[in-house]
Amino acid sequence: MRAPTSEFDSSDEEDFGEEEATPFQISWLSLSVVECSQSLGICSLPGCRYKEIRRNLQKDVGESICHTYTDVFVFCTRGELVRYRVPSLLEVYSLNGLRVHHLPFPDGGAPELPQCSCILEELQDCLLNQRLSKYQMLKQVAACLLLQLSVSMTPSAALEILRELRGGGAIQTIKQYNFLHEFREKFEAYQETKERLSERSVSR
Repeated sequence: MRAPTSEFDSSDEEDFGEEEATPFQISWLSLSVVECSQSLGICSLPGCRYKEIRRNLQKDVGESICHTYTDVFVFCTRGELVRYRVPSLLEVYSLNGLRVHHLPFPDGGAPELPQCSCILEELQDCLLNQRLSKYQMLKQVAACLLLQLSVSMTPSAALEILRELRGGGAIQTIKQYNFLHEFREKFEAYQETKERLSERSVSR
C-alpha cells in the first residue's frame, strides 16, 4: 500500500468522532492448531488515516489495553508510520504501558532470515512467558510461526488459516508467497549455519 502524501488529510491533529471512525477489528489466531493454548491478536494499523480509512489512534490503543495486551509487535517502518499518519504510534503504545517490539521491514516485502529469526524468538518468548501479544500486518510472519511450531503444518495450510482469519489478502505479493513456501527449508539451513558459527566461536 503506497500513496503520495497529498492523499492524506492536511491536519495531523484532526479528531474523528466515533461515528466517523473506521471500526478497529482484531482477529484472534488460535494456536491450538499447533498444540499451543494461547492466541495472538492480528489487526490493521491502529490510528491509520489513508483514503477512506479513518481510525482514531487513542481509541484503537485503548482497545489493546481493554484486551489486557502486554506486548505489541509492529512491522511498519518509521517512514510508513509517517505515511499512514501515525508517527507517534510506538511512543503512544509505550506511554500506555505496552512493551513494543519494533522489527520493521517494507510493506509488501519479507523479512531477511536473521530478522525473521529474531521476530520468531521474541514471539515464542511471549508465548512461553504467558504474555498476550498483538501485531500489525504480520500475516506472513504468523504463518511462519505456525510452520515453526508444528512439523506437520504445511505452507498451504498455514496460508488457508490466515486467509480464513483475515481474508484473501493475507499474502499479497509473490515475494511474500515465495518466502512462506521456502521458509522452512531456508530457516533450518540458516539455524544450522548459525549454530556452526557459534560452536566455532566457543572453541576458539
